[in-house]
Formats: sequence, C-alpha cells, structure tokens
Amino acid sequence: MFDFSFGELALIGTVALVVLGPERLPRVARTVGEWAGKAQRYVAQVKSDINREVELADLKKLQEEARDVARSIESTVQGNISSLQAGIDSTVKSLNTGFDDPATATSSTPTDYSWDGTGEGYVNRRFERRFKPGPTIHELSEEIARLKRQLAMPDAGPSRHKRSPRARVSKPRIRR
Repeated sequence: MFDFSFGELALIGTVALVVLGPERLPRVARTVGEWAGKAQRYVAQVKSDINREVELADLKKLQEEARDVARSIESTVQGNISSLQAGIDSTVKSLNTGFDDPATATSSTPTDYSWDGTGEGYVNRRFERRFKPGPTIHELSEEIARLKRQLAMPDAGPSRHKRSPRARVSKPRIRR
C-alpha cells in the first residue's frame, strides 16, 4: 500500500521515540496497530462484498439465460405436440369415416365365417404347451426351506447353562 523503505521506517520510529518518550511509545504503537488492523479488515470486507455482488450478478444472468432456453424448449415441445395431435386426429377421422354410417357398416359385415366355402365355421383351437411350466416362487422358497432343515445340524436340546457349551474347555464335546 505505502512504499516505505526500512530506513524511512527507522527514521519515523526514532522521531516517535524522541517525541513520545519510551513510556508512551508502546501504547501509541499498540493503538496504531489496532487501527491498521481495523482498516485492513474493513478493506477486506469491502472487497468480499464487491466480489459477492459481482458473482450474484453473474448468477442472475445465468439464471435468465437458463429460463430463456427452457421457454424456447417448452414452446418447441408444445408445437411438436400440437402437430402430432393434429396428425393423430386426422388419422382417426379418416379411419372412422366408413364406420359412421350404420347402413354401410351392416352391409359390409360378412355373415359366413366358413373357410374356403366348405361350410365349416371357425373353431378356436388351443395348442398345448410344448414345455412344462417351471415352479413358482412360492414352491422354490418352500423347497429351499426344506433343504435347509434337512441339512441343518441336529439340535443339542435345551442348555442348562447361560454360556455356550464351547466356552467350557475342561470337558471335551463329542457329537453323535
């Protein structure tokens, strides 16, 4: 901030020592240091406030740009939806033209469902399945539970002790 050399600072210190004296010089230096610290904190706070305002302005600008892009996308999508709806409506209208008149609808319906003029009507035949269906999830879970029970270790019965029987070292344990 200020361009003071070491010599200039030494001269200022000597003049202050002569003028103020050795008793008051530490108090005055402490007060000047506090004021300098307050000034530095004030300058730093002003700088941070200015930076914060600049960033806020940039964020507002980005937000407006994003809103403009969203509005343009929304208008494009609405236009595409309306054109698609118009196309669907025209297709449905063209498909329904022959069915609106009850006289034409009854006259064009065939009454004979026979094939090749043989007089046989259509028979709905259901083909048998080629593969047997697999088990259900419930059946699989029951089978897993049964296998777990089958492979489980035999119960030793109710225990008389609160501790595990393995904790007792003095007796060897034999399972049958």
